[in-house]
Amino acid sequence: MFFDLLHVRIRTKLLGLVLLPVVGGGLLSGLVVAQQTRLLERMQRLRAASSLSVSVGNVVHALQSESAGTALFLGSEGTLQASMATGREAVDRERVALNAALSDTGPEFKALFPAQVKDGSRLKDIRRRVDRKAGDMDLIDDYAREVDVLLRVQNQLMLPAAGTPLEGRSQAFATLIRAKESAGLEAAVLAHVFSHGTLDVATQERFLSLLDAQKAQGEAFLSSAPEAVREDYRKALAGPFSAELQRMRDLVQAGRVIQDPEVWARVAAEELQALKGVQDRMSQDLLADAQGLERGARTKGWFLAAGFSVFGLVVLLWTWRATVLITEPIHALADGMARMQQGDLSIQLPVHSFDETGRMTETFNAMSAHLNELARTLQNQAARVASGAGRWSTSVEQISGATQQLAKSSRVQREASEDVAAAVTQLQATVVQVRASVDTMIEEGREAAGMVRDTGRRAQLLHHVLEDVAKSGDAALLASLREGAAQAAAIIQAMAHVNEALGAIESVGGEIHKATEAQSAVSSDVSRRMQASQAATGEVQLTAAQLANTAPELAITTRDLVSVAQSLKTSAAAFRVE
Repeated sequence: MFFDLLHVRIRTKLLGLVLLPVVGGGLLSGLVVAQQTRLLERMQRLRAASSLSVSVGNVVHALQSESAGTALFLGSEGTLQASMATGREAVDRERVALNAALSDTGPEFKALFPAQVKDGSRLKDIRRRVDRKAGDMDLIDDYAREVDVLLRVQNQLMLPAAGTPLEGRSQAFATLIRAKESAGLEAAVLAHVFSHGTLDVATQERFLSLLDAQKAQGEAFLSSAPEAVREDYRKALAGPFSAELQRMRDLVQAGRVIQDPEVWARVAAEELQALKGVQDRMSQDLLADAQGLERGARTKGWFLAAGFSVFGLVVLLWTWRATVLITEPIHALADGMARMQQGDLSIQLPVHSFDETGRMTETFNAMSAHLNELARTLQNQAARVASGAGRWSTSVEQISGATQQLAKSSRVQREASEDVAAAVTQLQATVVQVRASVDTMIEEGREAAGMVRDTGRRAQLLHHVLEDVAKSGDAALLASLREGAAQAAAIIQAMAHVNEALGAIESVGGEIHKATEAQSAVSSDVSRRMQASQAATGEVQLTAAQLANTAPELAITTRDLVSVAQSLKTSAAAFRVE
């Protein structure tokens, strides 16, 4: 791209957006105006060509008159000179007018005219030969060739009418001139015949061919000419001379000639003059229409140029006004946003329109009011945060002191826990020793009980032996045996009591063993609990230490929070609210 559209102002973008179609319309209008200008130039060429065609037609008519007068002059052997002189004067006059008109045209038209037509060198040569009477019908043919050259030039002059409303009328005009050319040549041929008083076969055939050509060209003219011109043409051919003209033509067709050639010259001149009247009216109409087309093309071109200028001016004025109506609210919004950026939240912009910019302004005002309310709320919350931060700072200081005390208490508790753990460990060791002694005592009591039971069985066996001996009859021995049996019975009874005592001791030892096991389990549980308490005490002490270490940071953070709250309060106070 040629430039960055992101940095182009909106007014410039809008102007560019409108200028693009305006420029495009200008180019199209320029093309139309250029086409209209070319049409105007073409109409100017058509007008100039029509004017030159009228002058050429006048010269042709004068040459036809001079040709007919020259034929009378040659046929009368110099006696009928007046018609020739009149024709020469008319030709010279019309040639001067043609050269004057030709000098005012461009080189494109001048190039259509041969040099011998411009300077009249060929016509001068024909006249010198006529004055020397050197020639007869050849001179009339030379005049006819001179007229034919002018008619070809006239056909070239009619080319700009192609493609215009004058094209058909120009073609009809050319047909009329051709018909008039045949009539002029007929006048010259018959003037020569009547002045000589003889009519040969070749001349008669030529006369008949000229009549056929006039008839064909007349019919072609009537089929292509406008209705008004057709009526003029019919009236021209039906003039007062028509009866005499037809009579003379009938004589020639019958092979006879008239005796008074001047009558023919007068009648032929009247016919040519009547045809020239139709030609003049038609050429004037063509010239007037060409001038009208030129004026219409010029007027249309001016109207197009003026209309586009007015349209472009109106579009530019409307665009400028529209851009002002669009950009002014946007500039106001930009200024309002700048003031809002500086802290003025109470700004309210006036709404001048009900379009998109007006809705943008209303939205901005609503946003400003909402931000104003938020700023007011922020100020209140900032004050509350600042007050709460102060109270939080005091609480944090208290928490810091309590944390330090907790750290000290945790150290004392840990030391006491360690002492209790050591005592419990010693107690657990004593209980283990007691349980081992009790186990030993129980084991020895079991062995003693076994020995007592064995001694009791033996004493009982001895008692049974003594009873058996006593039953044998020796009185002294019997008395001794009875006393021994009594002592054995007493021993047995004592052993029974010892056995019961040992059983009781064993039972007490079992209870003691169970008590020592329970005490050992309790000691183990107490030891585990003390270890857990010691570990928990360590964790509490570690946590207290961490809390004690974190407390200063918390105090610092609290102070930062207080300063932030104060800054927030200061920032909130910076907003200008209603």
